[in-house]
Amino acid sequence: MNFTSLSKQYESEYIEKVSQLLRIPSVYEKSTDFPYGEAIDQSLQTMLKIAEKDSFVIKNVDGHAGHIEFGKGEQIIGILGHLDVVPPGEGWETDPFIPVIKHGNIYARGAQDDKGPIMAAYIAMKLLKDQGFKPNKRVRLIVGTDEERDWQGIEHYFKQEDMPEFGFSPDASFPVINAEKGLVDTYLTFPVSNESHGACELLTIESGDRLNMVPSQAVAKIKTADDIEEAFQFFLQTKDVEGNVDRQNDEITITVEGTPAHGSKPEQGKNAAIFLLAFLQELPLPKAHKQIVTKLHHRFHDFTGEAIGVNYVDEASGSLTLNIGSLTWNKGENCLVGVNTRYPVTVDGETVIDKLKQFAEQEGGAFELYDHLQALYVEEDNPYVQTLLSIYNEVTNDNEMTQAIGGATYARTLESGVAYGALFKDSPDTAHQKNEHVRIKDMIKAISIYADSIYRLTK
Repeated sequence: MNFTSLSKQYESEYIEKVSQLLRIPSVYEKSTDFPYGEAIDQSLQTMLKIAEKDSFVIKNVDGHAGHIEFGKGEQIIGILGHLDVVPPGEGWETDPFIPVIKHGNIYARGAQDDKGPIMAAYIAMKLLKDQGFKPNKRVRLIVGTDEERDWQGIEHYFKQEDMPEFGFSPDASFPVINAEKGLVDTYLTFPVSNESHGACELLTIESGDRLNMVPSQAVAKIKTADDIEEAFQFFLQTKDVEGNVDRQNDEITITVEGTPAHGSKPEQGKNAAIFLLAFLQELPLPKAHKQIVTKLHHRFHDFTGEAIGVNYVDEASGSLTLNIGSLTWNKGENCLVGVNTRYPVTVDGETVIDKLKQFAEQEGGAFELYDHLQALYVEEDNPYVQTLLSIYNEVTNDNEMTQAIGGATYARTLESGVAYGALFKDSPDTAHQKNEHVRIKDMIKAISIYADSIYRLTK
């Protein structure tokens, strides 16, 4: 079969069906009626209804996840993606939940992460079924609902359902991602006294709400009679960031606007919380408060973790990264810091956790381990990996090797699995950013690669 030619015939169907998903604001919300909120449940229901109408076998696993399947046999080839998305944030040129097509791109939250790639994989399955292909293994597209938070949905799913023999997740980039760094989410809590000795009192800080995102905004409220506006404007100019000051009598609200990015790539963003700490440490704060602010900035402004002693590197997956994903300060109560750490695949995750715990305790704080995902590593010479890699190189006329990422995909929930697309080398990477989008031509090419992959893995 000529999958490149066939995939182009599905462009309009792809756009129509992915738009159904993109219109649903499937951000996590607390709910008594649905595991992860009504919108996420609606997204799951919509995906399964699309597949049911196309005569696939479907299953909804208690609202936590679902799957779409065709083929027969004992063995399962899994394709794993997710339907939940991160909050849209500010600064969009269009409504983030009204898909817009312009310049050959689809713009919407989730277009790249991960609704667009999920639909590409689904259309690949439909293309094969439409051609009458009968796989000798079951092909199962597993759609999760809580990937952007703490993976409870996919964990629930695999407590109920069979583990695929092998699988891939279309939630990263091509060619083949056979190594994913370990992921540690932690919260560090430091007591904040009611001390008021100083020309400035730091009342509150609010920044970020997702540890896997570089915060795009940080806001502090300060009580002072001093004129700090001019110093703040000078700071913004020297650091090349934006912000503003609003004074109401002796209470000042300082806002720093950063640049969002995925938490696995903190170097691609400008962390608003870090920049705010940099300015605050220049102010005449009470001694105890200034010590906390200064320590946090010193230890976390470098995303390699060198100041904490966790700047590990390996050949297989590269350098460790640190990201302050959230920061909350309440005078007289505490300072809560959410830290997202991605460590190399050959490093012991417990060592990283111990170092973070030691830092918190040395500074008089408390440590909470929120989540720990072990690293993923599948040997390059694995036959399934080589099949996927050869298909990618044939379609693109490249000679690429396997790669490593700092991101976490559902591939690591498998006993044997990798991340596989859907971005190409020159694709715009806009996940977790304003104006998120994918190139339509990339998704059509991904459909052809996924169809060929399913065909070869199951014939």
